[in-house]
Amino acid sequence: MNILSLVVQRTRAAINRRRFERELAAILRTPPVVLGKDAFTALSMVHHRDVESYLLAIKSFCRFMHPRRIVMVADPSITDADRSRIASHVIGIEIVRAEDYQEQGVPQGGTWERLMAISEYSQSDYVIQIDADTVTLSEMAEVKKAIAEATSFALATEDGQQLVSCVEAARWAKARADSGEHIQILAEANLDRLPESESARYVRGCSGFSGFAQGSFSRAQLKAFSQTMGSILGARWAAWGTEQFSSNFMVSNSPRACVLPHPKYCHPGREKPGTVFLHFIGYVRFTTGRYARAARETCAALGAT
Repeated sequence: MNILSLVVQRTRAAINRRRFERELAAILRTPPVVLGKDAFTALSMVHHRDVESYLLAIKSFCRFMHPRRIVMVADPSITDADRSRIASHVIGIEIVRAEDYQEQGVPQGGTWERLMAISEYSQSDYVIQIDADTVTLSEMAEVKKAIAEATSFALATEDGQQLVSCVEAARWAKARADSGEHIQILAEANLDRLPESESARYVRGCSGFSGFAQGSFSRAQLKAFSQTMGSILGARWAAWGTEQFSSNFMVSNSPRACVLPHPKYCHPGREKPGTVFLHFIGYVRFTTGRYARAARETCAALGAT
């Protein structure tokens, strides 16, 4: 990419970001969310910089889903003012500290505290993990079915993804891994070294939107898995990306796990007619004005004043 193209790309992204922030401001003028009666918990980890986008994510989600419990794992950057603002917009929300979900022998940061929290909340309820950079556009029949059937689910990253054996997943990753590759690929390339590799399954999903059936995994299982992978990858196991890999593994090895259909659930670069859920993952977040349009349309639907 030449310098001119890079400048154009960055300028476009900056403009789209400002458009999004302008449209997002209306989320503070929409009615608060109240707890519903659907038999599941909606859980998110939120950073100070993401408070308003979290409100967009959870309010758009609760247009179509009605969790009986909403939990926010507060990053240490969350202030008292942030807590008050969120609590006034999500009535009945439970705000817990990320620090309370740190465990010796398990990486810290990189949303690991979120996965540790899920391991506990999923002991008593179905849990849906929803990122602050997501927008729900329409009814999610597959998600409702997963809850009703106590089936964990993963968010696909491309068409045709399915659960495969760890041996097959490792074979795919080894063909793409090298010494400088992203930690997720390196971890996947070593799935065949797990003691249960012949029977365990894996899908290369995105942890930004995941469903965990009640009792699907425990804190002890997560800690043991982390320690095993740490013994294989050494210091690199502490890198950003290991939580998503671990989340994928926990979902994949839950009974009757499934993968949400793509691109019905996808990131904006793959959106098609009929898409019901968008994850505005970082590298495509502001390449277009779609995030701003989604914010505007959602706030209008919610009755922004």
